[in-house]
Amino acid sequence: MSLLHARISHWAFWEDRDDRAVLKSGTAGHTEIPIDDMTSANLARSLKPAWRRRLDLYGRAAAEVLGHTIRDGDNPHIVFASRHGNIDRTLKLLNQVATNETLSPADFSMSVHNALVGVASINWSITQSHTAISAGNDSLIAALTETLCQLTSEDGPVILCYVDLPLPDIYQDQDPDDISGTALAIRFDQPSESDGKMFWFDPIPDHDPAVQPHRQARAIAACLGASSKAGLNLPGQSGGWAMQPHG
Repeated sequence: MSLLHARISHWAFWEDRDDRAVLKSGTAGHTEIPIDDMTSANLARSLKPAWRRRLDLYGRAAAEVLGHTIRDGDNPHIVFASRHGNIDRTLKLLNQVATNETLSPADFSMSVHNALVGVASINWSITQSHTAISAGNDSLIAALTETLCQLTSEDGPVILCYVDLPLPDIYQDQDPDDISGTALAIRFDQPSESDGKMFWFDPIPDHDPAVQPHRQARAIAACLGASSKAGLNLPGQSGGWAMQPHG
């Protein structure tokens, strides 16, 4: 695959780490003042109340960062990714099945992997297609690959949205010790657009069998918010991407 070019105009990154929930956002090369206390009660205020009430922390975190990358009158393609989706709702449904309880219709409908993108599409009147991806610890790399491929074949912007929370206690041993709640959204525009900063993306053969997407999301946010021209390598379990600001 040849070198791919894209402009990145807006990004947002939310992280709940060490009992501190912080939102960072900005344009490529610039970071706004971080906002503290971005707990579930303060997230996704841009959603209509009827939709916001349906969302838990997982959905609200994703909606919050997504809202920072959508413009008025926008109609972007969206690539949504998560390691496990909304596993808290899934686990609740499994417990209801195991105990012969009636399944919660709200939990059932919102446990679908692309449910959040459906809510976002209605809230922001988006009619373009969206893609939902789950690829374990390669989920963010897979989403970046899909985003770049769509950008070469579709008109208009493509927004990458990644979200994950720590696994429930029953699966806690499957998470690394430094796991954090993470949500990242990046707006990719066509290279011909004037807005945003140009980035080059080059496929790399580097492999990282212990790749952790929450660390990758944190590194991408730091790269996007930096004023320097330092790039970033993002190895996955079966190859990855080099991300380099240009110009």
